[in-house]
Amino acid sequence: MFKNVKFLVLWLTNDCNLRCKYCYANAGEKNEYMTFETARKALEMPKSKFKLQLAGGEPLLNFNLVKDIYNYLKVNNPEIKIQMQTNGALINSEVAKEIKKMDISLGVSLDGPIGINEKLRGKTKDVINGIKILAQEGIMVNLNCVVTNESIQHLHKLVDLALYLGNVGGIGLDLLRETGRASNGEVKKATPSQIEKHLKEAYNRSIELYKLTGRKIIIREIEDARKRITENNICTDYCHAVYGGSMVVHPDGSLYPCGSLSKDEKYYMGNISNLSSQREIRITNNKSESCKICKYEKICVGACPARNIINGKSSEINIEDCILRKTSFKIVEKEIKQGGEEYKNANY
Repeated sequence: MFKNVKFLVLWLTNDCNLRCKYCYANAGEKNEYMTFETARKALEMPKSKFKLQLAGGEPLLNFNLVKDIYNYLKVNNPEIKIQMQTNGALINSEVAKEIKKMDISLGVSLDGPIGINEKLRGKTKDVINGIKILAQEGIMVNLNCVVTNESIQHLHKLVDLALYLGNVGGIGLDLLRETGRASNGEVKKATPSQIEKHLKEAYNRSIELYKLTGRKIIIREIEDARKRITENNICTDYCHAVYGGSMVVHPDGSLYPCGSLSKDEKYYMGNISNLSSQREIRITNNKSESCKICKYEKICVGACPARNIINGKSSEINIEDCILRKTSFKIVEKEIKQGGEEYKNANY
């Protein structure tokens, strides 16, 4: 059982210090916390080397468990490196020093400049202060931006902010999932035209800043497109859950293939403390008929299968995913035609 697990996510708590308007997990409405015993059982389940991500909720609310996990791995599985997704608002000097000691790779959620992030997430000044404190310890981070019809319009300003902070390597884009607190329709998806227009705008801004400063702010989806165009033997599975290689463990020990599908009984994989309840689940990596005539079909990962399920498109690709991927491929192709060098002579 679970011999293919290569990506293990420990959901350290479903409690949160923020109340993001679109939170797919309704984080903060419950305050369950994972115990070390549950974490230890989870860490023993994969049968080969795996990636470990700590998430939630806000994992820093259970920071003692983060340290316990690190100490356990240091003795029992020192090859495993820890990565963590955090909102960053709880980071102080003491926490930053501990993160550096544990060599944890960090993703920090930030949706845009102060006004936009404050509207969607809150406590923006604390988040920015936390990133600055990490910079003082020499810790690099990547930003994760949830793409909504508002945040996408300010993506170029997020590039500016990333450069200003000084310790941001890149920005990843996460299209809105219409579940959890996003179900009420208050927060809207970005339209395909918005995605195309503002992704190009943000990339142009990153190039402009690179020419001025020599520092690059990578946009993850465009960097991925570059690798897919220029390298051979690229995997087209969207994520580990597609081949049964992903496991998300909740504070109560319940198991799911993806955090976005948590609490959906159809995707319940059992409980970590009940061997007879456990089962493996793979999520179908569907592509639509239009994918078959797309020039990028053989190198494209398609759409997030969990987001397809949530947004009611389980048998086809979401148009927003399609435009995000296709625009990224087109940007890279044009860059190559203009000289083949990254960040050279680009004007899209």
